Amino acid sequence: MFPKRENKRMKAVVGVGLAIVTLAIFAGAGSAASEKTQNSVGVVKEYSAASHTFSIEDESGRTVRFVWGKETKFNGVVSTGARVTVRYTEQDDDRNLAQTVGILK
Repeated sequence: MFPKRENKRMKAVVGVGLAIVTLAIFAGAGSAASEKTQNSVGVVKEYSAASHTFSIEDESGRTVRFVWGKETKFNGVVSTGARVTVRYTEQDDDRNLAQTVGILK
């Protein structure tokens, strides 16, 4: 008699624990999915290897600044005057984190 009651309680605790873990996983996936990847094409106007930043003047004449990290992939060498395409995500701190940077010919 006592073991059945304990068994039901254990199942309830495990069920609640699984529900919490599932919600935490989906909440994390939702925040990652909310980061939209965008693309921009333009000419590099400023480049700083020391601060891991560069800016481009896009096709509409707007200046867009980017930062990069160890996960950023470069297809070629970025330098002032190079025409590039940048795939990036906007960060919570209003920075544009470059995901990939490709040199255009």
